[in-house]
Amino acid sequence: MIRLICGNDLTQLGIKTCEGLNISAFLDHIDSCDKCSQSKESLIRDLNTLIGGER
Repeated sequence: MIRLICGNDLTQLGIKTCEGLNISAFLDHIDSCDKCSQSKESLIRDLNTLIGGER
């Protein structure tokens, strides 16, 4: 599972739901969070790996 740099909980942010990951919410969080935006490329790479995309 992806761990956010800011330490916030994916479920509380609405990113992780019972149906899976809300990718739009994930990307919105990265854009709006100062800590996560500094590691945007790394977090997106982690997301791509999780969903089976390229590294």
